[in-house]
Amino acid sequence: MLRFTSMYKNAVCSIGLFITPLILTGCPAPSGLELYPVTGTVTFEGKPIDTGRIQFRTASEERRSFSAAIENGNYEMETLTGPMTVEVRASRLIEGKFDKSNPDELTPAGEMYIPQKYNSRTELTADVPAGGDTIDFNLLGS
Repeated sequence: MLRFTSMYKNAVCSIGLFITPLILTGCPAPSGLELYPVTGTVTFEGKPIDTGRIQFRTASEERRSFSAAIENGNYEMETLTGPMTVEVRASRLIEGKFDKSNPDELTPAGEMYIPQKYNSRTELTADVPAGGDTIDFNLLGS
């Protein structure tokens, strides 16, 4: 019985050594898409965006999109190569302003402060090269 347990442990270890690298490398992108890392910083009026979201959308007919969180002005994602339109969204609380729709509960009010020219009517673009890149965005007010 001791020998069987030892053989069992060896088999499990061998399988684990084979499977672990497969898990760590991850799965290939769907439909054979080749994705590349893109990182960068996003500032608004010279200050890093605390929290928000950035989205890259391909200019091709398929219009694939890739997005990532912005945290402390930084983002990182994987995306296809080529020309992209880029959208940035972020909101913040308005100091001293509350949503009064429920008189029993005062909820702090917020606002989307990034101008539309950087999101719903974006003018931002990027060209992602094979191998990935660092792409920074310095957004200005109105």
